[in-house]
Formats: sequence, structure tokens, C-alpha cells
Amino acid sequence: MVFAPRAFLSLIGAFSNMFNAQSILDRQSLSTIDSLNTQVATTSLCLNDDALHPQNVGVDTFDGEGTPTRKVPLITNGVLTSFLHSSGTAKRLETQPTGNANMGAKVTVSPNFYHVFAGPQSGETYSLDDAENVILIDALQALHAGTQPLQGSFSLPFDGWLVNKGQRTSIDAATVAGDIREILKAIIYIEPEGHFTGSGVCPHVWVEGLSITGE
Repeated sequence: MVFAPRAFLSLIGAFSNMFNAQSILDRQSLSTIDSLNTQVATTSLCLNDDALHPQNVGVDTFDGEGTPTRKVPLITNGVLTSFLHSSGTAKRLETQPTGNANMGAKVTVSPNFYHVFAGPQSGETYSLDDAENVILIDALQALHAGTQPLQGSFSLPFDGWLVNKGQRTSIDAATVAGDIREILKAIIYIEPEGHFTGSGVCPHVWVEGLSITGE
């Protein structure tokens, strides 16, 4: 099955506590401090938080604390390489702030602009133009109700298509379920062309092993 760019970024956003240093320090994350530099995804996956990406139309050059924003490599060839920090979390973990702080009643940490792209890939390539009986997940629904951010699991209704050699048939009343940690390791192909969405840039991502129910 294939995640369209918007759908894949929605799923990453729903489990952004994986990269959030404040969530990790509060023990409200799928990651721990020891997760840094471990393999969390297939080696072909790369993910940056890049506020200065040229396609980010709402670019902020400084965060709420006045820290300059920058490109932060979160996953590099499947390895978790960085967390997102405010000045406070950076000090506690003895590192540098990343420009991801927001000022309010208290300081919070959040991503700026995701950029998903492929690292080195080996093996077969795929295309929706000639694939047979592939499910294309266009958009995920009910993300707040259907995800368990501290467990990694999700069960979400989606809008999508059954694609057979370029012909698309609408899928009605369908649900996709899985675990984000398993999804990241079940990616079999990342298409080379990225597409702009409101929250980032991402290509189509091919995955195997998800549970689908629907008509």
C-alpha cells in the first residue's frame, strides 16, 4: 500500500513525540534519551525538520525564544539522529537548542516544517502507473481519536483508492491500523519526487504489512 504525502506527514505528526525532547523528559514519548543514534526505520528513510526549506511559505527565522531556526536531521538513513529542543531541554540534555520553542503560558516544543526524502535505496522500484491492486491512502481521518501516541498504535478511517495498472476505484468506509514503529521499518520504497503539503514536503511512501478493512 502507498501513503500519499499528506497522509504520511499526518501520521508522522500524530507521533511527533518521538522527536520532542520535552515529551521525552516528561516521559510522554515513544522515545527515550537512549533512543538517539538507534535504528528506528528502514535505511531508505530520511526526515528533517527544516524551517528554512525553500518551499516553506511560512518560514520563521527565529523561534519563540529568539533561537535561530535551522535544518534539524531527525532520521538519517533510518537512524534517529536528533531531537527537537528548546533552550531549556537543550540545557538539561547538554546539547544545543534547535529553534523549535514556542512561548505561551509555558515553553513548548514543536516541529516547524517536515521534509521526508529517500536515502540510499536498493532493490525494486514501484510506480502507481503499473502496480496491480495497490491501496493508495490519500488522507487520514480522526487522528486525535484514532491514535495512541504513547503506545504507537493507530486505527484510522481514510480516504483512498484501489489502484490497478493506473485505474483508480474509490474505497469507501475503510480503516487502516498498525503501529508507527512497525510502519517506519516496513517501508519498502520511497518515491524520488517530493510534493508540497501545508506541513511539509514528502514523496509517496510504499509500505507493506498494514491491516486494512473496508469496501
